[in-house]
Amino acid sequence: MRESTSGPRRPALVLGLLFLLVLGVGGGVAWLLAARGLRSPLRVLLITPSQGGAGELDAATCRAIGALVQDHLESFGQAAVTSVTELPGDLDVIRAQPRSLMVVLEPSRQGEALVLSYRYVWGDRLAKGAPPAWIRCQGQPLMPAEAFEAFLGGFPKRIRMSGGPSLVPRQSACFWDLMEASAHRFRNERLEEAMALAERCVAAEPSCATPWILLGNLRYRRMLNSPAAFRQEQAETEVLIQRGLALAPYHPRGTFLLSLLKTDGGNQAEALALLMQARRWQPHNPTLLTGIAYAARGAGLLPLARRAMDLRDHLAFASLQPQAVDITCLYTGEVQRFEASLQEQPGHLRSTSGVLPFYRGYLALVRGDQGQARREFKTAATLANGYPNILRLSQIYGLILEGQKDEAWKKLREYDQERIGMREPDGEFTLRLAEAYALIGDRASAMDMSGRAFARGFGCTTWYERSPMLEPLRSLPKWKALMQHLRERQSLMEDRFPVGLLEDN
Repeated sequence: MRESTSGPRRPALVLGLLFLLVLGVGGGVAWLLAARGLRSPLRVLLITPSQGGAGELDAATCRAIGALVQDHLESFGQAAVTSVTELPGDLDVIRAQPRSLMVVLEPSRQGEALVLSYRYVWGDRLAKGAPPAWIRCQGQPLMPAEAFEAFLGGFPKRIRMSGGPSLVPRQSACFWDLMEASAHRFRNERLEEAMALAERCVAAEPSCATPWILLGNLRYRRMLNSPAAFRQEQAETEVLIQRGLALAPYHPRGTFLLSLLKTDGGNQAEALALLMQARRWQPHNPTLLTGIAYAARGAGLLPLARRAMDLRDHLAFASLQPQAVDITCLYTGEVQRFEASLQEQPGHLRSTSGVLPFYRGYLALVRGDQGQARREFKTAATLANGYPNILRLSQIYGLILEGQKDEAWKKLREYDQERIGMREPDGEFTLRLAEAYALIGDRASAMDMSGRAFARGFGCTTWYERSPMLEPLRSLPKWKALMQHLRERQSLMEDRFPVGLLEDN
């Protein structure tokens, strides 16, 4: 009897097992499809109007709040954020991107409270030829930390931050000090004041990550303004940023800043390792890819830098806001793309630091257009809040192109002497000094400075070979030895950091 009853049940049992197997496979496929969907990032165009907001907030403070909003969307929402100050005239690029969201921030202040209002529209809801059908979200006057929690909780794609790191000070006074410090970070004459405010925030709320990262950012800015102090302050500045990253691991802005410090100090390998690790946790972040492109360029890894730029521009709305001055494209011969990255961006550091007019002048010099180069260098040399190193070098290049080579040589030598005896930062900038010496006709100093650029970590062999300004050096025996050292070091870096590392992430 047992045999007769077990026979019919066995097919049923087999069918049941098959059903469960199919269900499991189907569930696995569904999970994989869902996971693949999760890998499609939310692309946010974050607009913080340049005219400022209501309730006592000026434009610079509004942008500081916008930067903190971006940090939240990236850190907690894995969003690919592009920040601009104006509504684009052509919305086709937003409509064309999957999972795109356009958000206009409208922050204001009521006493110590923050009102974080905004309006938004999904990209697929934008009708061609019609104004955006905005959905308005009116914020309530809340203590700043609560205002950010309410903002994320009511965001179109709900973002949870429970149990996550603290990016907003709990004390309202500390928050407003932090925003003021951030608002002043691009103004040389208020840099010390900004640092004092950030230091006060760190002391008041040491468990909040943002004050540590901002203080490191301000210290880094001061170091760029005073290169002679770079080595003295580099370790201290790294510690500040690392304190912030210990509180908020893989914070994109903090990780990017730390990578810049390491790259400018000639440690591209450390910078790339740091960025690659962070990208495993933040795979859709354009800022991390900008850092990879910068470090890879300095190491001579141009294919890696170009791939990072392509991935970055796929994630960001690059046509609306270039993410960086893409010098890599100058080195690879893609001059038009390099030129496109030099467009003005109101209120952005690139437009106030002198970097854009300097590199427009540099590009004109490479092309042989000395008239245009002279005009751009003159513009860069007169910016009130520009980086002092950019201002001085622009003045020197301007004097060379005006035919005042003796005066240019004198100023270049003075600047050179200030940098001798210390491990000056940024080997790429050191090569710009070498190119200036070569333009003046001082081949010995140009050769010496090229060697120092290599010693400071700049290893882009391609540009040493292609720079038209360095042509007078290429017949020198020392130059041939330098090129051999460059190729050997670049080969080691290529073995350690192949392009495929980006695809693995």
